[in-house]
Amino acid sequence: MTKYKGLAISWFFAPYQGSADFDFFKRIKDTNLEFDVVQIKRDQKDLSLLDYITNAKINRLEVETEHKEPRTAKTRDDFKKYALDYFEKNNQKFDFIISHSNEVPSHAIAYEIKQRKKDLPWIAYFGDLIKMNPYIKYIPGYPLVQEDNTTEQTTIESADLIILNNEYQKELMFSGANEQYIHKAVVIPHCYEPKMYKGVDKPLSWADGKFRLLHLGTLYHTKRTAEPILKAVDRLIQIYPHYKNKFIVEFYGGAPYTHDISVHAFMKNRNQVVFQDSVSYNESLNLMQRADALLLIDGLFNEAEDGLSVNPFFAGKLTDYMGAKKPIMAVTMDKGPSADILKASGNVIADDKTDRIAYVLKKYIDQKVMPDYSYYENYTCDNVAQQMQQAIESVIK
Repeated sequence: MTKYKGLAISWFFAPYQGSADFDFFKRIKDTNLEFDVVQIKRDQKDLSLLDYITNAKINRLEVETEHKEPRTAKTRDDFKKYALDYFEKNNQKFDFIISHSNEVPSHAIAYEIKQRKKDLPWIAYFGDLIKMNPYIKYIPGYPLVQEDNTTEQTTIESADLIILNNEYQKELMFSGANEQYIHKAVVIPHCYEPKMYKGVDKPLSWADGKFRLLHLGTLYHTKRTAEPILKAVDRLIQIYPHYKNKFIVEFYGGAPYTHDISVHAFMKNRNQVVFQDSVSYNESLNLMQRADALLLIDGLFNEAEDGLSVNPFFAGKLTDYMGAKKPIMAVTMDKGPSADILKASGNVIADDKTDRIAYVLKKYIDQKVMPDYSYYENYTCDNVAQQMQQAIESVIK
């Protein structure tokens, strides 16, 4: 069987430990393909993560530049120069190019390579929306937005295959004038690696008997905040005072934003909620396994403010949660990838209404939610790798 070789342009990639690093890494590590991956060199890495590569052969090429702020012209130019120079020296080796939208310049570089060698198949993976990303307007002065919007459009028009991670993202990106390119789009979801979950001896609730609901990952200053849960905790205890000593909600991640700190400070039952420091990826998987249930908070958008009636984001954290084989509670919109997956697996979701969140929270504390964990197995890395390989090979002549 031919083992095709590709040049992968991916600003973020393992063994660095951000969600974008893991996203693309887990998608390709089990394919029967070979990759030269051009990525940015950063400060902290965990080389043990590379031990999870199975069938793929991955040669990493780290570019040294000012990595802490990717949204500058110089940083992007350094990345581009290295990638293009490497391609020119090795272009006869490659059967395809694949680019990853985190960060967006990866697609711009792949486009330039495509112009130089038009018969080289180009696969573009979009982890998120770009032009239609509803968060951007809430970040004043966000740099290089128009450049990224142009890159997204050029990629949609010029790539041979475009991979998205959910149907809602696909529908938005290929609406209007871009509907003519929808035949190039394929949806392949995020995934988790079962071997990364080592098993644990004791749950967090073992010492004090209190039900532990854990949220791991990033919250934002708007739309995706802790506030809905904080209000629901107070509401639940207002209705059922005896639940005060039954549970604790813990948030692991970066320092909370000012608004969440303020809401937490004015809670009547603030000791029920704890904000913890961020942890390593491996430690986060350990904590997930020790929790009684896991909490996902999605962006809560609306037509009036955001022009959206759905949540078009598939959080990679959701598949990490699946690997822990725990019940998953979500505060999310009724339509979106998270809602679809969680409802199909027998979990329960809540919208932004405080009473609904309190009701769902009580169901989890009472351990009345029994998911079908076999459903999670649709999202293992080996299953997704097969889909990735099939998609890539479909455009190689």
